[in-house]
Amino acid sequence: NLSGKLGLTTCYDVRFPEQYTELVNKGGAEILLVPSAFTVPTGTAHWHTLLRARAIENQCFVIAAAQHGQHNEKRKSYGHSLAVDPWGTILADGGG
Repeated sequence: NLSGKLGLTTCYDVRFPEQYTELVNKGGAEILLVPSAFTVPTGTAHWHTLLRARAIENQCFVIAAAQHGQHNEKRKSYGHSLAVDPWGTILADGGG
């Protein structure tokens, strides 16, 4: 049973750890939500690592919905919707 106060950010915010610390320490967030549309190159390089870091450093669950697929001839999203626990363990990965 996962329940708690939510903190919401978006895609690019995941690169700024201070924002998550504020959501937890001042806002009381217990679960951090990060909807996103990372491109394939940046998603492959950073997506899992950044989300796991935000979970570990804030000792919170992170739930990240992520777009996947070819949007037009120039844009393709990485996918991999994730659920991460406070230890950085990936509980679920929607694939890409």
